[in-house]
Amino acid sequence: MSVLRRIPQDGTFHQEGPIHRLAKRRPRFIASFDLSAATDRWPVPVIYELMACLFGQTMASCIVNGALALNSCSLKSVTGRHDEVVFVAGQPLGYYGSWALFALSHHAIVWLAALRAYPHQTRPFLDYALLGDDIVIADRSVAKEYRSLLDALQVDISDAKSIVSETGCLEFAKRFWVKIMSKDLSPVSAKAVLESYFLVGTQQLAYKYKLSPKTCLRLNKAGYRVLGQMDTTLRPYPGVLVGFRRYLVSF
Repeated sequence: MSVLRRIPQDGTFHQEGPIHRLAKRRPRFIASFDLSAATDRWPVPVIYELMACLFGQTMASCIVNGALALNSCSLKSVTGRHDEVVFVAGQPLGYYGSWALFALSHHAIVWLAALRAYPHQTRPFLDYALLGDDIVIADRSVAKEYRSLLDALQVDISDAKSIVSETGCLEFAKRFWVKIMSKDLSPVSAKAVLESYFLVGTQQLAYKYKLSPKTCLRLNKAGYRVLGQMDTTLRPYPGVLVGFRRYLVSF
C-alpha cells in the first residue's frame, strides 16, 4: 500500500486526486474503460511476475503462489468426484494483500501499454488515472495497446459501460465528469435530497456538493420572494451575510 501511495496516478488514498492532476494537462481524448469482473478474471501469473521483478522469486512465491496458486481446496463436482481446485485467476475474498497486488499489476499493464505505444519514450507515462479496476487513459495510442493487452489476458472490457470521448468526458470512481474534467455531473441520491429538508441534511449536502445559500433555500421550498430579499435584507450588514453563508455551507 505504501507503494500505491507514491504513485500520483493512483486513487487508493484520494479518489479524485488523479482526476484533478489529469485535468491540469487538459487532454481532449479520454478513454474510461469499464472492466467486466476484473477482480474475478485477472490472471495470477501477471501478479506473480510483477512481484518477482520487485521483490524476487522467493518473496513472490510466498505472497502470490502461497496464497493463491498453491492454496487448493477440494470440491465435489456434479459427477460426484472430488476435484482439487486452485486459483489461476481472480482475487480471493478476505485476502489482505488482494487490493494492493491487483492495483500494482494493473499499473504495470498500463505502463507496458505505454511502452508498446512509444518504445523510444524515456519519460514515464503520466496521462492516466487508476483506482482498482477503474481506469482512465488520456492517450489514443496507449488506450489501443491497453485494450490489446487485456484481450491477450482474456479480461473483458464492457463497451456499453465504457466512455471514449473527444471532449474530456469520463466516468471514474462512480463520478461523471465533463468539459475536460472541469464539471462534475454525478447524480445526487434521492436519500440525500430528502434529508436536505432538515438543517443538518442541508449542511451536509451543501458541504459535499458546494451548493450556494440560495440553492439550499430552494431545496427547503423557499419562494422567489425569499430568494430575492436574501441579499437586500442583509446588505447593510456584510459581516452578518458572510457569517450566514458560512453557516449554511459548513459545519
